[in-house]
Amino acid sequence: MSSIDRHSPEPYYLQLVRLVEADIDAGKYAVGERLPAETELCRHFDLARSTVRETLRSLQEKGRIKMVPRRGAFVVDPLQAGWSLQVADGFFEAEVDHHRRNVETQVVKAGLSPLPAAAADALGLAAGEAGYKLKRLRYLDGQIALLSVNYLVPEVAPVLDGSDVLSGKASLNRTLREGGFSVFGARRSVEAQAATPELAGYLHVPVGAPLLLVTSVSWGRDEKPFDYYTSWVRSDVVKVTIEARAASE
Repeated sequence: MSSIDRHSPEPYYLQLVRLVEADIDAGKYAVGERLPAETELCRHFDLARSTVRETLRSLQEKGRIKMVPRRGAFVVDPLQAGWSLQVADGFFEAEVDHHRRNVETQVVKAGLSPLPAAAADALGLAAGEAGYKLKRLRYLDGQIALLSVNYLVPEVAPVLDGSDVLSGKASLNRTLREGGFSVFGARRSVEAQAATPELAGYLHVPVGAPLLLVTSVSWGRDEKPFDYYTSWVRSDVVKVTIEARAASE
């Protein structure tokens, strides 16, 4: 690996991301191989542990590595994974950062509006209280892939209004994180659902066609939920994955 440029305006963790990715692409670290430990990376590059951890988190978000508790960071094959429901990543990160695929977004609706009962309950708000609603159609390599509706706490409005998320050019998760709303934990469920006439119109499928309904609520380190979303997914376009490990790991 090359060294960190201490005079560059680019953050150290992003420099290290590029260096590690270059080594993976060059074959220095093969799929399934473990990267050097945090302490080794800190010592080699003379970086703080928090910087190295941010690097590893970014690499995992981009789908280049997988963090395994008590074992370390392992190189993964981005073509073998789909949208994994166990991690905090959204659809954008999973397909663009991880799999190098083209995602386009059409924003159908964005702004403050009264929340439906399920969303208000999930976010700990009163029924009918206003929250931020973001409704989007997502395209994967030119094909309509899913319809998603995010209901968020009203405090996110200053973060999202005027952001590139509303023009479909930026990751919602990343924009929220930069605005102080980082996902510390999430609970997701997936179930089968037949396309209603409304969903069929959005997703260009026949009425009654099988869809996957993904429901999620995300919370920050303070354990306060800030994002509740529902996504109707065309499983013929998007691969959704769930990974299981032995409880003894």
